[in-house]
Amino acid sequence: MEPEDNDHSIADHPVADAPSPPDEGEETVSVYGPYPEGRERACCIVGIGASAGGLEALQRFFDNVPGESDLAYVVVQHLSPVHKSLMVDLLAKHTAMSVVQAADGMAVERNTVYLLPPAKHLSIEDGRLILTAKDAAGGMSLPIDIFFTALAKDQGPRALGVVLSGTGSDGTRGLLAIKSAGGFAAAQDPESAQFDGMPRSAIATGQVDAVKTADKLPATLIEHAGRVLSRNLPVPAKPQDRENDPLAQIVAAIRSVTGVDFSHYKLATLLRRIERRMHTAGLDSMSDYAALLRRNSAETVSLYKEMLIGVTRFFRDEGAFSSLADKVIPTLLAKRSPTDMVRVWVCGCATGEEAYSIAILFAEAQERMGRSFDVKIFATDIDQDSIEIASLGEYPRSIAEDVSHERLTRYFIARGDHYLVSRDIRRMVVFAAHNIMRDPPFTKIDLVSCRNLLIYMDSPLQRKVLSLFQYALRQSGFLFLGTSETLGDLSAEFHVLDSRNKLFQSLRTGTHRLPRLLVPTVAAPVHRHGDEAMSQAQEEGAAIDEAISTLMRAYVPPSLLVNEQMNIMHVFGEASSILKVPPGEATLNALKLLPSSVSMVVGTALTRAFRSGEEFALSNIPVKDREGLPAVSLRVKPFVARKTGRRFALIVLDPSAPALALPDSDFDFDTDTAERIRGLEQELVSRGENLQATIEELETANEELQATNEELLASNEELQSTNEELQSVNEELYSVNAEYQAKVEELTEVTNDLDNLLRSTEIGTVFLDSGMVIRRFTPAAARFINIIPRDVGRSISHLSTNIDYPDFLKDIERVFRDHTPVERHVPVRGDRWIQTRILPYLTEKNQVAGVVVTFVDVTAAKAAEHRLQTVLDSLPEHVAVIDSDGAITMVNHAWRNFGEKNGAPALDRCGPGTNYLDVCNAEEGTEGEAIARAVNDGLRRILSGDIEQFTIEYPCHSDKEERWFMMHACRLAGLSGGAVVSHIDITNRKRMELRASGRRNGQKKSAPLTAKDPAAGEPA
Repeated sequence: MEPEDNDHSIADHPVADAPSPPDEGEETVSVYGPYPEGRERACCIVGIGASAGGLEALQRFFDNVPGESDLAYVVVQHLSPVHKSLMVDLLAKHTAMSVVQAADGMAVERNTVYLLPPAKHLSIEDGRLILTAKDAAGGMSLPIDIFFTALAKDQGPRALGVVLSGTGSDGTRGLLAIKSAGGFAAAQDPESAQFDGMPRSAIATGQVDAVKTADKLPATLIEHAGRVLSRNLPVPAKPQDRENDPLAQIVAAIRSVTGVDFSHYKLATLLRRIERRMHTAGLDSMSDYAALLRRNSAETVSLYKEMLIGVTRFFRDEGAFSSLADKVIPTLLAKRSPTDMVRVWVCGCATGEEAYSIAILFAEAQERMGRSFDVKIFATDIDQDSIEIASLGEYPRSIAEDVSHERLTRYFIARGDHYLVSRDIRRMVVFAAHNIMRDPPFTKIDLVSCRNLLIYMDSPLQRKVLSLFQYALRQSGFLFLGTSETLGDLSAEFHVLDSRNKLFQSLRTGTHRLPRLLVPTVAAPVHRHGDEAMSQAQEEGAAIDEAISTLMRAYVPPSLLVNEQMNIMHVFGEASSILKVPPGEATLNALKLLPSSVSMVVGTALTRAFRSGEEFALSNIPVKDREGLPAVSLRVKPFVARKTGRRFALIVLDPSAPALALPDSDFDFDTDTAERIRGLEQELVSRGENLQATIEELETANEELQATNEELLASNEELQSTNEELQSVNEELYSVNAEYQAKVEELTEVTNDLDNLLRSTEIGTVFLDSGMVIRRFTPAAARFINIIPRDVGRSISHLSTNIDYPDFLKDIERVFRDHTPVERHVPVRGDRWIQTRILPYLTEKNQVAGVVVTFVDVTAAKAAEHRLQTVLDSLPEHVAVIDSDGAITMVNHAWRNFGEKNGAPALDRCGPGTNYLDVCNAEEGTEGEAIARAVNDGLRRILSGDIEQFTIEYPCHSDKEERWFMMHACRLAGLSGGAVVSHIDITNRKRMELRASGRRNGQKKSAPLTAKDPAAGEPA
């Protein structure tokens, strides 16, 4: 923020409510600017910025704007440059006002809505709209910021800015410009916006006056505009009774609630902030507002927050921070040991951007030097809320406009819509609440940074604060001020390192005490422990200073401390009898203040002393023009300041001592005088020649500078245009970066999930690339393959295994070659079994990029299978288990025994692995065709789930005997399906049935007597 022109505070000028008309001689100044007579009454102009989702918000906004609101509205959107805009027709249905598309040079009139045309940028000058072509090759732009900034510059306090739904941060900087010009800033409630990026970015600045839904914003804007156009502020020059002064009462109310005294803030700043809060409270009288503050402490806190101007950003004034990084930080670190702490004080840190910026500069300097130092940055501010925000180290993504991409990557962590300051930078900074006007300062500070705080203080308070900084600094410490701030009366106490960027180095030597003027002029409402001890210490310090001054006047001869230019830096002792101020321009040159007979000797002595570096002494020098002082003894001692390397000399002029300790120098007055004159004449001639040459060079340089200045002006315009283009491109890049960041976070979460899944499972898994090189494995795999983490990147063929699987590597190669999975049950040492599966590793495009080998411990399953086999073997029936495809998976001992007794071919046809459905097929016309067809059909119906069980009786005679069997099949429940088939010998039962029916010896190998289908319920 720019400094105020008015350097008065309420301590000098109390202000009361203005009578109407004002008193004679009282200057009445409109804080909103005068309006020429004879011209139509001014109207406020509302700039509205919207992007994605903005159409709905604009419709709701204008649905609630009356036709005679006496405001002008300019709508700026992000429009496609190649499509015709339909906004005129769309918005005309939602307002009684005239809706037009903006044209170049069009005058802005009240009760009219102006819309930005496609492929154009819009600005305003002297109340007229100006259209410029948008560069099609320039990428993304920021049209809302461009118009808002122009609106603030042209209309000042009559500018109103509104940010509606949209993505990104366009409009944020424009609203800050409007606020800086005294205008009104508003934003749509993010909860009601379809896209909350733009409103949230604006609200995050802390400078938005109103946050409401789109339908409630018009009433707020109309009410504020009415106050703006109807109010003037008086600035009387006559002091009044402070007890009846409403401004003094307002300041007192703030002090009583918050403990902060604003009586030494500049008057214009106070009036402007109070005026804004009066608008919000709906009051026109300052006395009424003072009464409101006495009743309502919440409003007092709101006013206090309004007074705290927290406008800051990272690396504000980039040139100043570059100068700090080049001229100060390397000097501080060069002579420090790693254990010697570097102490920095950032006063008025607001929300911490400046403190973190300095911390980043120190981190970069340490990296360049290849050394680590203990850097501690004490960042203080009067506002506790700002300190809490700063301590979090969390900032919106809009900081990318001020922080380079490299610094964002190295010193920040992207998280959602914010950036977090990295842990290493946050460790360097300590935040604390601190009142510079009341609390004691830090000490032994190497660098004090206080930027753009002093400009809001009056001159006495500025002197107090600067004296406090001088006390806080170490010898040769550095001071970093804002570009609009100066040292004032303390200029002689500091060496200027960079006048443009306000970098100074303290020249103080020895102990420096806090001056008495630093004692607060207004007591704080809350007393702190130790105040009496502090006051007593200050009184003792003042007494000691007075005693030292008395001793020097009584016992120290008149002595002068001068620099190389022979200007007096300090006077010790009583020198009034020998020093005399000559008429004309004031000067501190020692040769002009001393008697003429002494000044010649002193000049020669100083020249010799500075040239040789040796002490010079001379006694009984006659004094011609000082009454009562016939002669003095002279002693000149040169020395060099250790920190800065500057040369000084101490001149001792003792009128009481006829002779000094040192032997007199061989000084011949006439000879040395002549030598001095000749030297001066030669120097004069030389300087004359140099001056003439310098004048000629300056004339030439001036012409070159004028030409260069014209080129720079043209270049500056191009750079400004380029900067706008880069900002637009940056916004697009930020969006893409946010998408990438979200994708990276998503992939990180997926990776973490997979890692945890692989660690938590008992399934050993090894991932191989196309060269059989190990890419990844799970801990469980180490039980089957002798593998350790360092084996990642090695070929699996180099490792030994604990499994009995001779064809392991061959099967892997086969899967590589044929892309067909392989599954084996193999034993492991220690009577354990595992299921080994080798599958191809498929990419998203279904291409084979490797192999996945899994090891599942199936020892328990094998044991269960063994127990099941034992149970089946104990049954007398012939039992087989088939899968859902009809293949035999298990048979019992009776089944095998029957096969062996009936010959090897029968066992081969009915053993595990054989498809039983194929076995039950018979060729047409062959014996037993009907039985085979019935069995095959029944089994298929069971496997398909049509029936639960199937039974059939059939003869199976041999050459030796007649036999009958009953086959029973039952479906297995479960996902895998299948069936259990059993054959029961029913020969005895059949024989009994035959005897009972009187039938003897049936024909061998005839059709079955009965075939029962439970589903049909009829004999087959």
